[in-house]
Amino acid sequence: MLISSVAEHLAPQQTGYTMNSPLLFSLLDKFNEETYYEILDVNPANQFQLDYFSRVHCKLFLPGCGQQLLAMNLDEYDTKTKINRALVKNLQLYKNKKASLNLIMLWDLPNYLDPRLLNELNQFLLPHSTNDVILHIYIQTRENMPELPGQYTFQGDNKISVENNSVKTIPCPMYYKEALQKILSPFVVQKGVLLSNGLQEYILKRQ
Repeated sequence: MLISSVAEHLAPQQTGYTMNSPLLFSLLDKFNEETYYEILDVNPANQFQLDYFSRVHCKLFLPGCGQQLLAMNLDEYDTKTKINRALVKNLQLYKNKKASLNLIMLWDLPNYLDPRLLNELNQFLLPHSTNDVILHIYIQTRENMPELPGQYTFQGDNKISVENNSVKTIPCPMYYKEALQKILSPFVVQKGVLLSNGLQEYILKRQ
């Protein structure tokens, strides 16, 4: 397993509730030892994540760029060139050395990004992705959501540990399927399931 990360150190172990993520683990359970995969996880590197993917022949891209993306103001990045430069810096994916991503894990970050920035992020990632790349996300379905994205880490028994980083709440965009597909085109929803904590889990595939 190769790791491409801008994190200076592994994130400490998080505490919090655990949840099922049936679509994600159903997908990952199909990964086999003979195939080489390239995987982007926007979370910082952590030991649970490294342990989980140690069984797979893969390269992990772990930019830990969630906070940097949240801080991007499109009024400041007002041209395609400025946006692209910022995304290159935050994601560490370069035009002259393109990745071939098979799986992109954005967790719940799409709920917090300006829809225009989410679209720009999507368009930026496409040239670094295979034709059959899979996008995995969690979409908030309640009127209000935590003020900040959660911290998601792999646990044993096909569980995900969730740490909410703020007790405050903010209005939720409550994306429905059609709106989500419009923003994330050419990705379309392949599967969706409503989890008990109010998150809608989606697997999207590039068309």
